[in-house]
Amino acid sequence: MLAAIISLFILLSGGQFAEASYSTGFKSPVIEITAPGSSGLAYDGIIKVQGKSGLNKVWFCLRGPSGELVTYSADVSGGNFELDLPLRFGQGRYTVWAGDNSKKFDGKIRFEVENRQQQDTRYTAPSAYVDSEHPDVVSLAAKIAPPEMSDMEKLQAIHGWVTRNISYDYQLYLSGENRLVTASQTIKDKQGTCRDYAFVVAALARAAGLPARVVYGQAGNQEGWASQLHAWNEVYAGGRWVSLDTTWDAGYIKDNNFVARAATKFFNPEEKTFAKTHLASNLTLH
Repeated sequence: MLAAIISLFILLSGGQFAEASYSTGFKSPVIEITAPGSSGLAYDGIIKVQGKSGLNKVWFCLRGPSGELVTYSADVSGGNFELDLPLRFGQGRYTVWAGDNSKKFDGKIRFEVENRQQQDTRYTAPSAYVDSEHPDVVSLAAKIAPPEMSDMEKLQAIHGWVTRNISYDYQLYLSGENRLVTASQTIKDKQGTCRDYAFVVAALARAAGLPARVVYGQAGNQEGWASQLHAWNEVYAGGRWVSLDTTWDAGYIKDNNFVARAATKFFNPEEKTFAKTHLASNLTLH
């Protein structure tokens, strides 16, 4: 009961970042950036990008000071778009590209910004798919994990809500379709695969004030079936990173159907026990 994991490939200059190949630019045949108006401006943790386009959606690629790569998108309404782009990787120089899809940026629009804020917010700020600032996510987090709860109580409440309310979409898994869906959309749909579960947990946790990350790796059952690609979470609560796998706790597949159970076996397990079934390979930047 595992979802396939899609890798993010940013194709710039044939897959490489060739700094000398690109000059600063704010306009392409289909996109125009109207703010910021020049390259190299300084900001404190976030940059508001505004512009015009005839597209339905504009994609952005952000490269952090140490080469971190993430993508974001902005919906276009009435020919205009606006995006608050978090500079999540601490102080330093960032490069921003804009384009018409999430996997290829031709360099026609490229500029740099300086982040003066030292704080690294990669596991607390929203991302393209862990959209913890979405009103539906914020509202749900406030309802199930209010501020008066302790961090661990918040995490228990989030785990409980996700395992009780999100069903595993086994037919989507069988189809092999690799689609990235926002946490807010999965909350609305109330179904998804392992990556969708992990995005929802991370989004609710961040909205509740808990640093959270999405983990990709291999997971296999002790019953004997081979390990497969999987996604789960680590959330910072009680002074440490807590592992949890809401996909496995939500239920299981029997006769090609999802059977709900809302268990807690994979909530805050002992490290040695969890390591028998889960092997992390990537702490993602989602």
